[in-house]
Amino acid sequence: MLKTIKSVLILSFFSSLSAKDILVFAPLPMENRKTIFTQFFPMVKYLENKLNKKITINYSKNYTNMLKKIKQGKIDIAYLGPLPYIELKKNYPAILPLVHFNNSDGNQFYTCSIVTLINNYTKIKNIRNKKIALTQSLSTCGFLSVDALLQKSKNSLNNNKYRYIGRHDKVALSIIKGEYDFGGVKSSIAKKYSNLGLKEIAKTSPLPNFALIGNKATLSKKTLQDIQKIMKNVKKEEFQLWGKNISYGCSEAKDEDYNNLRKLKSNIQIPIKGNF
Repeated sequence: MLKTIKSVLILSFFSSLSAKDILVFAPLPMENRKTIFTQFFPMVKYLENKLNKKITINYSKNYTNMLKKIKQGKIDIAYLGPLPYIELKKNYPAILPLVHFNNSDGNQFYTCSIVTLINNYTKIKNIRNKKIALTQSLSTCGFLSVDALLQKSKNSLNNNKYRYIGRHDKVALSIIKGEYDFGGVKSSIAKKYSNLGLKEIAKTSPLPNFALIGNKATLSKKTLQDIQKIMKNVKKEEFQLWGKNISYGCSEAKDEDYNNLRKLKSNIQIPIKGNF
């Protein structure tokens, strides 16, 4: 009898997953709400049509809140960078990488940069007692990448004053305004603000690109497979209608893609707060 009840509950659970008609998509809050919605709205509408399911966009003010919502089962699909993914995967194994978004050259990797104003240029080893703007503790281009780049020149973030200030665009603008001396951002953001005097002075080795992640705790295996298949077969003309960061196609993603980043993370302790 107990076995029969258990079987009915399992079947009921998977039926409810399959029947879910409204999905929730969450993008990492790297830029302001308006920019993020403009970037992802065409992709969301495309998936809606292909899946025949309504998809809503859920915007979080920071990475921590977004990851908390995923663990609470409030988010079905997400756009995640590599560090948020590996940190979440450690205590929430239900997430599954579906596809990596390609760069303009067609590959699946991206880089993080240390940036400053052109007239502040100095060698990495000489960056000491400076104010450094970081994105967020769970941002791949935040403490992790900046400290790794400094350590290559026998330097460290601990030799400087650093503070988490939020989105990548806020970091770029804080340097342009003269509020901070240096900062860490995604290299594509550095390029975006180069016409305002922002200069890249160091760059990481390639990291696995941002990915579309599915939540196995809220979506059926079939729905996850459908999303992956749809994304892998999007035509070039359709991608060109999407936001710049996701407009160059995508490639199938696997958990093993993140192993090198896991090794890098194992050598660096990331503080939750800045030191000033």
